[in-house]
Amino acid sequence: MSRSNKVCLEIMKHLISEGFTNQVHVKEVEKAIIYVRGPDKRTIQNWKRALETLGYLEKISPYVYQLNFMKCPELLVNVLHEQRQKKLL
Repeated sequence: MSRSNKVCLEIMKHLISEGFTNQVHVKEVEKAIIYVRGPDKRTIQNWKRALETLGYLEKISPYVYQLNFMKCPELLVNVLHEQRQKKLL
């Protein structure tokens, strides 16, 4: 697994730990990236682009992403235990 995929997986884990299991607002994605990689604007933009390009997130509106657990099936077990998304957008 490449370093980029490992970091994307770590960002996805953080989003799940925050209660997101289906859709997530762009600001929450940015917070997760800041938590995992740091607060630089270029870093945030690069990792948002990487998450989309590698298929971990799919943009469904300008401010909302759909989480793709087919890219990280090991996290799917955690999502199935949650049943519903705890946080709202």
